[in-house]
Amino acid sequence: MFRALRHRNFRLLIAGTSLVGLVQPLHFVTQIFWVQDVYPERQILYTGLLAGSRGLATLLFSLLGGAFADRFERRRVLLACESVSLVLNVFVAILMLSTPFGEATILGIIVLTFFAAATQAVDLPARQASLPAVVGMDDLGNAISLNMAAQQISIPITIPLAAVLAATVGPGELYAGSLVVWAGILPLIALLDYESRGGVERGRSVLGSVADGLAYIRHHVVIFGAVALVFVMNAVGMPAVANLGVIWMTEILNVSRAGFALMALGWGGGAVAGSIFFARRPELAGRGTTLCLATLVFAICTVVFAHSRSIPLTALVNVGLGFSLAASSVSATMIIQQEVSDEMRGRVMGLFPLTNGIAMLITMPISGIAQGIGLPIVLTVLGWTTLALAAAIVLRLPDVRRVRPRPVEEYAAAAGGG
Repeated sequence: MFRALRHRNFRLLIAGTSLVGLVQPLHFVTQIFWVQDVYPERQILYTGLLAGSRGLATLLFSLLGGAFADRFERRRVLLACESVSLVLNVFVAILMLSTPFGEATILGIIVLTFFAAATQAVDLPARQASLPAVVGMDDLGNAISLNMAAQQISIPITIPLAAVLAATVGPGELYAGSLVVWAGILPLIALLDYESRGGVERGRSVLGSVADGLAYIRHHVVIFGAVALVFVMNAVGMPAVANLGVIWMTEILNVSRAGFALMALGWGGGAVAGSIFFARRPELAGRGTTLCLATLVFAICTVVFAHSRSIPLTALVNVGLGFSLAASSVSATMIIQQEVSDEMRGRVMGLFPLTNGIAMLITMPISGIAQGIGLPIVLTVLGWTTLALAAAIVLRLPDVRRVRPRPVEEYAAAAGGG
């Protein structure tokens, strides 16, 4: 189950990933609580604007990040991104604590959040594209699952803790205190000593290399289908159950912040269980049927979430959402990593933060619509749309359903020549 941890660089990389995964959901939830405290009458709109700023940055920079991951040494990309991220988040904390511009302070936070999200959009493709160089192809499936577990395991700890601490010390103070995490992130990256670089020609422009990556994906049916399923979950389903989920549970279900913490515990617990399960059974993660079934389960849970007015049922659905999201993410990553050539790895993996960015960006207009016609109608439409699109992709792209894990020697051949 933990065999990928025998690699020193993977231990360092996963430790840093765990710390990054610890602080990101905390920052997002803490900003929502801050908006609820400072701008109670515009909380849905401003929450959507914050999510939209993250989404726009991720949308604009994820493909560029993939190109950077294929052009430069990936370790240096990680170190640069996290250094800049620390500086930006320091200024966000200052604004949250002092609100120096009164009502307009939210604009400054939105701008800084945009650039902080941009650094993470560049960081993620380099981090994921590094895995084959760090552990080799024989331990790749196990490494992907453990890496996903590292990203998810913080959720059942971070979000409940954020809900409790934000009510006692205040959202701004909590945000500022979280910055101490970078005292661990930066040294861990500095200790990495692997070499990993893609195959972008030096004379090729960044935008040209991005176009090459998109053309590669478009003509590769399996990669295209896996990315499409991830896109449906992140861009259509996640705005309903995650980005606006905090307001849904606190305002529609009348759950307290402590109650929301327990709800988040269910989601995080399900995600961790899914990640650990596939760490033990990586051969299942590489099957197309696993990806298709996990995506459909996520879509069904999204529909139930939108229709439920029962706190126990919503809590149970949260577990299903967490498990199925982790299962589909691990499976999609494994399938893509085994299909993609190494020279395109960074650009293809850049599509994962791209789908997250679209989810955040779409939340902005959705929140405006929900402010006018109500969250229940909007979440119901999003839930059924997620299910319809996921089912259509599964039925129309049988090549994705037929994918099976490759032998290790085929991984090596694919990585060498594509």
